[in-house]
Amino acid sequence: MKIFYLARINTATEDASTRHVFEFCRQFARMGHEVVLFVPDLGERRELEGVRFVHVPVIFKKSGVTFFSFYLSLFFILPWHCLKSRPDVLYTRLQTMEWMATLLKWVFPFKYVVEVNGLAPVEMKINAVSKGWIAFVSFMEQIIYKLSDQVVVPSSLIRDYLVRNYGVKEDSVLVVSNGANPEFSRPMDKTECRKQLGLTLDSNILVFVGSLKQWHGIDRLVPLMPALVADNPSLHLLIVGDGGKREDLKRRIDELQMGRNITLAGRVPFEQVPLYINAGDICLAPYFEEGLNETGISPLKIFEYMACGRPIITNPVGGLDVLFHEHDIGVMIHSMDPGDWEKPIKDLLGDPGKMKTLGDNGYQAVQTHYSWEAICKKIANTLERLVSSK
Repeated sequence: MKIFYLARINTATEDASTRHVFEFCRQFARMGHEVVLFVPDLGERRELEGVRFVHVPVIFKKSGVTFFSFYLSLFFILPWHCLKSRPDVLYTRLQTMEWMATLLKWVFPFKYVVEVNGLAPVEMKINAVSKGWIAFVSFMEQIIYKLSDQVVVPSSLIRDYLVRNYGVKEDSVLVVSNGANPEFSRPMDKTECRKQLGLTLDSNILVFVGSLKQWHGIDRLVPLMPALVADNPSLHLLIVGDGGKREDLKRRIDELQMGRNITLAGRVPFEQVPLYINAGDICLAPYFEEGLNETGISPLKIFEYMACGRPIITNPVGGLDVLFHEHDIGVMIHSMDPGDWEKPIKDLLGDPGKMKTLGDNGYQAVQTHYSWEAICKKIANTLERLVSSK
């Protein structure tokens, strides 16, 4: 197949969106498909074996303007590339304005496939965005779903939301989880990882990896650290990632006088993320927003934790309980109260045998079910059937 992938990402960053797009393109190229990746031209040029990049001009390198101008530019640039190399599939990560480019499906006979990894109206509600703006975004997305031939989602909760709120046909939605790349995320020697990162060799370390956004609840767990440290003086919390809540986190850590026990590592290159995960004993994935039960989630960090063979503590929002129940990869805290995390963390730290078993279970699950190779094969099979139905 010839696949044009439209992705409004900054290829200079190492966030989850970029990793997701690159893994898709890498795996599809390895399967022998022709992949052309259209990204905003933000100055950084990356290479990906077997993938051709098209850097789309944008007006200004500012978030809001880039968002609009990327798709506006595509409306004029995409026809030229379609004429030169007619794609079988136009694949996108859902963005509100992408209908400007995908309207071209009425001119060129490609199949339009939209991947939906989150629900913008729900996330906007969590972030207290105005009802008028939420209504506008929902209207724009309604156009996209009307144009699409296939929708790909990481959870059944997102599928059900789209069917219920946008009238998307259930049989046109493929549910396939996110995953990890075992070539990058893999078990490593804990002592060696700690030496490389300059961490104490004999302490217990909790690790969080992810963007510091409203619905990523690591900030709600920081107040537990004084009590945890009183019980385990060498305990350390390692927070890897960046985002809007970083300054609030830093302020709270200073107020609690936990600077010696909590490290804000910031954003690190993706190839170093497994180093941080493997330096830890337990990985954390806290979510305290009830709205996530509406959207469903399939966080990349969960699968990267699993691929590194580390046990995980989380709470049952967005369908995570199904994953944990099926594969026994960690401890599920059935509460939205951060205070209820203290005892499970202490209990798991005190049971090395259980930590190893849970970590091994996660590693095996990725090897068997949740590698990007296995996930992309499922998507490819669906796209091949879609293309053959022309």
